Amino acid sequence: MLLLICNKILQTGVWPKLWTQSLVITLPKKGNLKLCQNYRTISLISHPSKLMLKVVLSRLKPEAEKIISEEQAGFRPGRSTVEQICNIRILMEKYLQYQQELHHVSIAFTKAFDRVWHEVLGSTMRKYNIDNLITVIENLYNKATSAVFCNNNIGDWFRTTVEVRQGCLLSPTLFNIFLERIVTDALGDHFGTVSIGGRPITNLRFADDIDGLAGNVCELASLVEKLDKALSFGMEISAEKTKIMTNCKESSKKEIKVNGQILESVTKFKYLGSIISDEGSKPEILSRMAQTTAALTKLKPIWNNKNIAISSKIRLLRSLVMSIFSMPVSHGH
Repeated sequence: MLLLICNKILQTGVWPKLWTQSLVITLPKKGNLKLCQNYRTISLISHPSKLMLKVVLSRLKPEAEKIISEEQAGFRPGRSTVEQICNIRILMEKYLQYQQELHHVSIAFTKAFDRVWHEVLGSTMRKYNIDNLITVIENLYNKATSAVFCNNNIGDWFRTTVEVRQGCLLSPTLFNIFLERIVTDALGDHFGTVSIGGRPITNLRFADDIDGLAGNVCELASLVEKLDKALSFGMEISAEKTKIMTNCKESSKKEIKVNGQILESVTKFKYLGSIISDEGSKPEILSRMAQTTAALTKLKPIWNNKNIAISSKIRLLRSLVMSIFSMPVSHGH
């Protein structure tokens, strides 16, 4: 029966009502719990719906891989935050070695996943000729409803015309396709002078975390101006969280603005959990050494406890202390 329903959805694009519904629950974060912003929401989707979404995803991913550029490492098989951080560090070291200018802009969008307009998402899939799945995905979004589950009660059901569905298996891939269109359209005629292996490169991405790259400050200003055109797609760059950095102290101090606000120039910024500095890797190494020392000191009562086996202490040392210094970085939305 389940197989028949799934095949029917693929043929007609029509989803059972229950499979398009999601329950929203809240989990408290730190701070004053009387404030809405101190809660994290999670959407619960039925298991049969997740099974169908997995089938659709298996067909969507090969299409997405043909579209999404190499600069994007987020939510892709065989790619990771470690790889992207390594790319940035190697690039910085080479430019420092040859005493060439390298300018960064760490782009931060305001609630990127919540600002994906469904209408634009549909037109984006048409632009990239994902014809075989457009009806299935569009009907899912057109019929999708949510309700808040609180104190064992289900609130009124409501629809949204914006954001990728929270908790949906398709959302990361759909967001990548959406962002690819934004970056491609914005930077289509942008000429970048930064290159890797002779190939020009204007940015490195992990989902919505973008490190824009330029060989001089005017080029950087042009890059930011063009990416700011993302506003036409509903996205918004956060001027407060977006930072610029250069390895050249003598470069001109050109003011770069977003929404009339001057972007802050810094000597280091955090990208995917790692410190990127104009001095190279030194600040990151010092930071991880400090974190490792703090973790080691915090567990001092365990090290001094003679009732805990040496083998257990070694496992704790590896998982809670050495893991900090050895770098695995996680990233999620």
